[in-house]
Amino acid sequence: MATVKNLIQTHANGTCSTALVKKLSLQVIDEMNLLIPNVLVSFDDLDVSGDDATVNFFLQPKAKDALRRAIKKRGKTLRLNSAYRTVVQQHILFSWQGSECVSRAATPGKSNHEDGFAIDTPDFEEWIPALKAEDWQWLGDSDPVHFTYMGGGVRDDIGNIGVKAFQILWNKHNPSDLIDKDGAYGPETAARLDRSPANGFAIARLLKLITPPMNGEDVRKLQQVLLGRGLLETSQVNGVFNEATKLAVEIFQKREGLGIDGIVGLQTRRSLKIPA
Repeated sequence: MATVKNLIQTHANGTCSTALVKKLSLQVIDEMNLLIPNVLVSFDDLDVSGDDATVNFFLQPKAKDALRRAIKKRGKTLRLNSAYRTVVQQHILFSWQGSECVSRAATPGKSNHEDGFAIDTPDFEEWIPALKAEDWQWLGDSDPVHFTYMGGGVRDDIGNIGVKAFQILWNKHNPSDLIDKDGAYGPETAARLDRSPANGFAIARLLKLITPPMNGEDVRKLQQVLLGRGLLETSQVNGVFNEATKLAVEIFQKREGLGIDGIVGLQTRRSLKIPA
């Protein structure tokens, strides 16, 4: 299994792309939106283009609204080299600084690309008027492709939230190697970033009632947790996701104020604290 550290080391072979951590980056973004709903929103519904493997089409809501107005004003497709950058990507760039890949990089958690209100476009000269009219500030000759949204209504702590989201994600998948969930990038977090799977953590399957019914050890673990909460009988712990299991899940969801659908997704799994 390739790790983030393996990817960092590939720059010695002339490879300078963070594309291989795309899935891990999306997992961090998902965790951020579980931590604070809609702290980042997708803007791939706008008239934009870019390499899906390297560009995360996410911004803070107010920045997205301003970008929408700028694109509508110009009436052209906006090409992008970069938008939201996760702590995983920034960690790689930070590790590469001083190499042929990156001359200088901000400390993870501190780059304004991690704030969700920055974009890079190769067509910067053409876009300066439209973006400036909607409060996107051009950085100038020091970094000509770069624009930062300055219109207000955005959070300035998204970088720390991204670090905390990774810490939560790591702990969820490594219960025997927990780290502090403090949103601070330091040696302990950096070491776990290095050891994380470049292609993302294994995702638990969605547990629900289907025909034929799901069965397996993951269903049994769910039933054991439901048993411990008094929602199933011992005889009903059989590793088969049946009507009784679905009903028990629905009762739990109602108690916790969750959406009641009888499906064990990420939020319900987290609330139930199902062991890995």
